[in-house]
Amino acid sequence: MATPAPAPASASVVPHVRRRLRCTVAPLTATDHADYLALLALTADEDRLPAEAGHILTMPPQGPLSTHGPALCLTAHPRRGTDQQPVGALFASYPDWAVEHPLARRSPGLTERLARRALLVYGVAVAPEHRGQGIARLLLTEAEQRARAVGYRMTTLIHTPDLAPFYERLGYVTARHVTIAMPDAAMGLTQLWPYMTAVKPLVPGVRVRDLPGAPGPVVSALLPGWDLPADARFENGRLIS
Repeated sequence: MATPAPAPASASVVPHVRRRLRCTVAPLTATDHADYLALLALTADEDRLPAEAGHILTMPPQGPLSTHGPALCLTAHPRRGTDQQPVGALFASYPDWAVEHPLARRSPGLTERLARRALLVYGVAVAPEHRGQGIARLLLTEAEQRARAVGYRMTTLIHTPDLAPFYERLGYVTARHVTIAMPDAAMGLTQLWPYMTAVKPLVPGVRVRDLPGAPGPVVSALLPGWDLPADARFENGRLIS
C-alpha cells in the first residue's frame, strides 16, 4: 500500500485562539439601564434579585458603597470597538439575612451594623459570547475593592454547585450551610437545594473556620468583638465559645 503524501503546508490546521476582551469596570450609567437588566436576567439566580431592582436603578446613592439606592451596580464595557453596550453586570447590596434572620430581628441596631460590614452579590452576569475571558472576575474584584475601601469585612453570594470551583479560585469558601459566629450565638445560613453560599473575608481579622460539631464553615469576627477562642465548638447545634 502506498504511503499517503503529506498534506501541503497550506492545508495545516491552526487552532483559533480567541483574543481576551479587555474591559473597564465602572458604576452603571443611566444609558445602560436596559442592557444592565437584560444581562442580569441571564443569571441562574435571577429570582434572587430584589423585586424592586428596576426601581433601585432610578434612586440616588444611599451609602458610601452604593451607586443606586442601597445597591452597588457595576458594568463591564469593552475598552475598544464601536459597540459600547456593557458585556457584564453586577448587582450587590446588603444581605437579606441581615434583615430577615430571627437573630437580627430580635437585636435592635444589628441589621444596620451587618449591612455596613457584609456585602451580598445578588447577581453577576456576562454576555454568553464573552464568557470565559475573566470578565466576571473583574466585576467581583472591583466590588470587593470598593467594599474593602469603605470598611466592609466580607463579601458573600449564592450560587449553584457547578460554580463552586470558580468562586473557590477567587478565594471564596463555599458550602450548603455557613454560620456567622456572634457573641454567645450563631447565625446559621442554610440554602435550599441546589444553591450554596460562598463567603470571602476582605480583611485579615475575619476568618472562615471549620469547628468541631459545626454543620459547615464558621465565619468569625465579622463585627469587632465577634472573635472565637481556639477551643470553640458546636454541641447539639449550639455554639460553645
